[in-house]
Amino acid sequence: MHSGGRYSFSIADLPLYPHVKLTAEGFPRLLSTRKVDDDGSEYFGPFLTRSGARILIDFLNATFRLRTCTMPVDGSFPVPCTQFYARRCLAPCVESLCGREEYLDNVRLATLFLMNDRKEFGLSALALIDAAAERLEFERAAFFRDVLTKVKAFWANPRQNVWLDDAVDTYVVDREADIVTIFIITTRRMRTLGSWTCGFQVFDETDVRELLADVIAQLYPVGVPREVRVPFDFPGRHELSRRLSNKSGRPVRIIVEGQVPERVTALKALARTKLNLDLENLKPVLTPEKVQGQLVKRFSLSVPPSRIEAFDAAHISGTFTTAGMSVWQDGRLQSAEYRAALSEDAGEIATLKNFLFQRFSGTGGRRPELVLIDGGRAHVNAAVGVLRALAIDDIFVLGAVKPPRRHGEVSHFITVDGERVEFDPESAAMRMLRLLRDEAHELANSAHQQSRDMSHFYELAAILPSLNERERQVLMARLGSIKQIVSAEPTRIADVLGPMRSMLVRQDMEIYRRGDSNKPMPLIVPIRYDDPNGEAGDLRPIKTIHRTRLSE
Repeated sequence: MHSGGRYSFSIADLPLYPHVKLTAEGFPRLLSTRKVDDDGSEYFGPFLTRSGARILIDFLNATFRLRTCTMPVDGSFPVPCTQFYARRCLAPCVESLCGREEYLDNVRLATLFLMNDRKEFGLSALALIDAAAERLEFERAAFFRDVLTKVKAFWANPRQNVWLDDAVDTYVVDREADIVTIFIITTRRMRTLGSWTCGFQVFDETDVRELLADVIAQLYPVGVPREVRVPFDFPGRHELSRRLSNKSGRPVRIIVEGQVPERVTALKALARTKLNLDLENLKPVLTPEKVQGQLVKRFSLSVPPSRIEAFDAAHISGTFTTAGMSVWQDGRLQSAEYRAALSEDAGEIATLKNFLFQRFSGTGGRRPELVLIDGGRAHVNAAVGVLRALAIDDIFVLGAVKPPRRHGEVSHFITVDGERVEFDPESAAMRMLRLLRDEAHELANSAHQQSRDMSHFYELAAILPSLNERERQVLMARLGSIKQIVSAEPTRIADVLGPMRSMLVRQDMEIYRRGDSNKPMPLIVPIRYDDPNGEAGDLRPIKTIHRTRLSE
């Protein structure tokens, strides 16, 4: 950051253009984010337009199939989750399906793609194809061939050019009294790709040139456009240009244009940006303590809640009901603690009660000070009844009530005493509660849809629990259907799996024919495409390619 003057201006707390984050985990994930943190992860971007970034997230998931779950992964799961059968994950959770080195091959390809290193990507993909073919792993070779084909098609589509190597950033600086607002318009030839705004409270003696230098120095933590146009000169401009050039590996010019940019495209975009200025960027960032204070005041809480858990149950149609839980703690969403569960209970209330009982009957884990329930008085009363039965009386229960036929909104909150508190969109605390409710609601509904659509993929696992998932898939590929497997002669099974494993199949079949096998239950895990604290909730994937036929 530029620090040659009296003041330093930080944009560390402001959301940036969309980026992609490769997490620093044993089995890394790709997440969209607007925050670039010093957390050991690898970042790529920025990517524009916004819709282009959302298409990119879907393409990454569908092509490279890196995991999107928030569960710890060590290869010990007996069956993969539903994302594997939807061809959205390699299933590193099941060691027989995907080992760590195999997974990291896909991570390396995804990294080269995000770096837009087309030559190295092509060479690496071809090397993986050849290596798999030499080992007679033709299915794996075909997978990498498909990856290479999809990536080439993505690069060939000019509307999917989300990289900014050929883009121009135009800066405009406005000062009114003690507020300085910086507008940035990103363009490619005659097309506006995006706009970004930040505001600062300043003093009379503040040098706006220093402010502009600080912002430019911080705004490009990863990628840099080919040209930056500024309204006036500032000390250190040439040195900053050299630093940006070194970072990007190509020349980056910082050009002084004058107070008003001459390009018509930038002028039009500036007018739209000023008209639609996102005032959230100009508000002071609320600390967790201030959010907690608002909650105490709005709902008359006895203690400021540092941990809040939200619960929702979904029962639309089908065999199962589902429940979801999301967590906010110390000012951040804790997606690693999100949970989803299937239930055979009849109705939402019974499912909710059972889920809450399982959550709070144990002694492990930190308890919340506040529980948020998606529902009205009946749902709140059900939650209170569970807590009282467990002799828990130090958790405040609050219900989030939806307006009629608008399930994505909150009309008001309801307390245990029946007090109605109207939703206030200007309240950061209430917006946080709505976001937390939305997280639990989406998780429950997603689990419900997956259980309805994916149950049949788990039938064979219920019939043959003694085999690993790879062996079950080999049987399915060789014999063609569950019906053929069930009716196959033992010698046919032995031809596929060998005599020792076929004995396990025979034992499982005896249990199945007696009707004592477990009911097939889909494995539902929380999935996430965006960093929960990266202010990227608006960057959920847009699926533009044809729906992939599910695995057989």
